[in-house]
Amino acid sequence: MTDSDFEIGKTYTYNLDSDSEYLGYIDKISRDDVRHHLLVSRLPQRRLLEHIDLEKVETYWVTTQDVAGSVQPSLDQLEDLLVKRIENHSGIAFIEGIEWLVSLHGFSDVLNFVMRVKDSLHRKPWSVIFVVTPGIFSDIESAKWNRESVAWTIPKRDKVTEFVVDETETESIEPELSETPLSEDGSSKLAFLIRIPREGYSKEIARRRILQWRRMGLDVSEAEPALFMESDDKGYEIYKSVEDKVRTAVELDNRLDLLLEKGFKSDVTKLRFRVRQLTGFDEVEARINELI
Repeated sequence: MTDSDFEIGKTYTYNLDSDSEYLGYIDKISRDDVRHHLLVSRLPQRRLLEHIDLEKVETYWVTTQDVAGSVQPSLDQLEDLLVKRIENHSGIAFIEGIEWLVSLHGFSDVLNFVMRVKDSLHRKPWSVIFVVTPGIFSDIESAKWNRESVAWTIPKRDKVTEFVVDETETESIEPELSETPLSEDGSSKLAFLIRIPREGYSKEIARRRILQWRRMGLDVSEAEPALFMESDDKGYEIYKSVEDKVRTAVELDNRLDLLLEKGFKSDVTKLRFRVRQLTGFDEVEARINELI
């Protein structure tokens, strides 16, 4: 990494285009042992292992689950984590899940959080990059956000290299994902999949289904303990509970298509993020009913 990639003491915004692309960039810059590298991610550490060296990058999974290596989607907890790191070392932090934070706390509170983080960076050898999904802000919100956290893009010299490496790794790790598209056009749109009955359940079938759900962009980490249960009966109970949640998510996602047709692009982007986390279904449905 060159000094021109980031200016210390500043916050930046990265409009997410590809998880693999920007995680590949983090892996690349983490080889610099001089700086500390922090990642607060929407993905659990077992998923990040495919992209980065966890010995080089301090990672936290932003989730409501109380597990090791996690942080709640709380602005106070995130600010406390960042401030403690900023007071020590020198480094770069990447913060994901802005869509979720906005849906939970509102745009104004999240923007104030960004401003406080920016103030804490004054004269500190740190840079903070907020990872944002394009389209979640209105034009007015986007203007306010970018005043506090300027846009940043991955340096071009890294883009092609990291993309090629990731494609190769994906094919070797999960070749079955390319066998059957999840919808007729091969897109990642949520789709109903045939239910797996108890008599047809096995760990291998559950593993393949989890990979299919992941390809849709769903956070199905709750299903993964089923793969390690000695009893298939207990494993199936875990699997079935997540399967039911996924079907609810698909139903809500289809209703979000109606909102998109009505022009509620920003709302749909935020709500789709929550749907794919398999959380807040009641709130999402209430918001859909309100807008329709």
